[in-house]
Amino acid sequence: MTEVKYSAHAVERMIQRHISPREVENILMEPDGIIRQSKDKIIAYKKIKGRKDNSLAVVVVEMNGGQEVVTAMVNFEV
Repeated sequence: MTEVKYSAHAVERMIQRHISPREVENILMEPDGIIRQSKDKIIAYKKIKGRKDNSLAVVVVEMNGGQEVVTAMVNFEV
């Protein structure tokens, strides 16, 4: 897996929404789906077993062989 960095906003949202770094990495490694927003920005989403808040999603910017998570969401719907 490529290097994953987290913006301050993403960390704040992960704490607020009780999303662990392990869950984010799980979403990125094995997403249920990906929506490409632009050349370098994607939304990856996944239903996580044991969670009751629908699908989790992360918005990621791809850069220099790595990825930066810019936000994390719960109750994501396609």
